[in-house]
Amino acid sequence: MMKWTKTTATAAALIAAISLQGGAAAVHAMNAAPKAAPGGAPIVVPAKTAHANAVFDHMMNLLKSPSKQAEAVAYMEKNIYQVTPWQATTMVLKLENAEKANLDAWNDKFYRDNVQQKLMKLMKKGDDLTSLINKTSDKSLKTLFKGARDSGYRLETSEGMFYLVLDYPRFQKVRAYVTNDIKSYIDIMTVETKSPFANDAALSVGWTEVTKRALSDEAFLKSYPASNRATQVKSLYNLYLGVSMYGLNNTPMFDYDTKKVDPEGKAALQAAVSKGDPSKSGYLKKIKGFLEVLEKSHDVLTPEVEKYRKSVTSN
Repeated sequence: MMKWTKTTATAAALIAAISLQGGAAAVHAMNAAPKAAPGGAPIVVPAKTAHANAVFDHMMNLLKSPSKQAEAVAYMEKNIYQVTPWQATTMVLKLENAEKANLDAWNDKFYRDNVQQKLMKLMKKGDDLTSLINKTSDKSLKTLFKGARDSGYRLETSEGMFYLVLDYPRFQKVRAYVTNDIKSYIDIMTVETKSPFANDAALSVGWTEVTKRALSDEAFLKSYPASNRATQVKSLYNLYLGVSMYGLNNTPMFDYDTKKVDPEGKAALQAAVSKGDPSKSGYLKKIKGFLEVLEKSHDVLTPEVEKYRKSVTSN
């Protein structure tokens, strides 16, 4: 059963925890150039294929070293058009995985007191790493900001802290070259990055947006159940399903004192059900059931309502 605590409410932590679930090695093997035909006869590899393999292999070698992550980002963006869709997809997923693996080390640099204090004075609304590079005269900060940006990160702030997250919107530069499921995955994660759903344990998007994201995640899972990123999108779907019925600590679906349902939250759920088809959507079917139980309880959080929402958000 999901417990909706402050930890759950922190969007950045959940999204940053998404990790590679295998499959890249198999893709790499599929694209490796054969060395010889049966019987030992040499195979002539077409120049185009040989070049694609060379580009792919160089990218994989760069990703072996965290110190070359920025070089890998730039190399992929410049050369991804020269490889096959499967190779391009593996390059993107491997880079994403490397960015996640090295994220904590990068954040440790930003969590230093002197860096946090300088950012507090320097950063204004709308600033990103590029604008901060241009604003500061501190050479060490310039180097830090440039290294983080070029390595594929962007700066966020929450609860008085400045920290890095993966710059998923940057993956839009290479979106055209990957498989359809990863195109959709990049789009989903771009939305999550540009507009995090929560901040300081409160919703930072509207209730309607919560239902839209849940439906978007469900559509991805229906279209690409075997995707290398299905597990990650399923985590997001489960998150939004729970938020749809529980809310967050500082944006609860039910008032803590009166136990009455949030009228805007309920209206958003009703609109989603009326516009969609619960017979074709597991999410909408669960929301419809929630609204029916809620109707019987006169919009109050009763043991029956609690029992229902626990039953449909348990995994």
